[in-house]
Amino acid sequence: MKTKMPEILSFISEEAVSRKMTSEEIAVHFGYDKHHFSRKFKEINGFSIAEFLSSLKVEKAIFELDEEKRILDLQERSGFESSGSFTNTFKKYTGSSPKEYKTKMSELFDDMKRFETDDKDQSIAHFEEKSQSFCTVTIEVPAGFELGIVFIGLFRTLIPNHMPISGLATKNLIGNKLKNIPNGDYYLLACGISRSTNVLSYFNLGNSLRGKEDERLSFPNCSGNHYTIKLREPIPEDPPILVNVGKLLISRLKNTI
Repeated sequence: MKTKMPEILSFISEEAVSRKMTSEEIAVHFGYDKHHFSRKFKEINGFSIAEFLSSLKVEKAIFELDEEKRILDLQERSGFESSGSFTNTFKKYTGSSPKEYKTKMSELFDDMKRFETDDKDQSIAHFEEKSQSFCTVTIEVPAGFELGIVFIGLFRTLIPNHMPISGLATKNLIGNKLKNIPNGDYYLLACGISRSTNVLSYFNLGNSLRGKEDERLSFPNCSGNHYTIKLREPIPEDPPILVNVGKLLISRLKNTI
């Protein structure tokens, strides 16, 4: 099943969500028993198929937030069965309800552009608690990429659908330090957002460059280590990036003023 996983992930991203398929229907499509499929899927990917499907639906809703659609329309188009499950899942993964997210997009975009062009602030850190553990990260981007902001974070799962344990929004490619990392096992993920005048480009990160450290990192054992992440174009089997970088960045920036 591991060798077929890229095909399975691509199918779920490109077909299953739009067809509103259940995890059982996806398992049958690939010739697997539901329980065996669900167990192996999580074992291979580090996240459940239910979490992957929900995250993809939220990503689809974010993609359409800038269009003049009612929240009910967004719920139906993104594949949620009820407004309650849509709102609760959306808020769980982004930190805001769909209505709040849509209302704040323009304001956050203006603040992010100011950060992007301001020479004073080169990076803004986010962390959940004080700790002595840290790591440093170098980011490599493809030639010709017009960098706006890089976001680097340590997450509990390979789907960045929650606030990072330790994160950094930065305009630097070298010397990036993630600090205050509590003891535990985390995935090191990064995405690169290009300069843009499109509000949605800073919130729907489906087209952003991304990269990761292949192995899960264990702290404090990995404290002091240096990692290099090469950012690349997204591919269909990539999990969605749902963390609200704008909200994370601006809330931390305003708390330091």
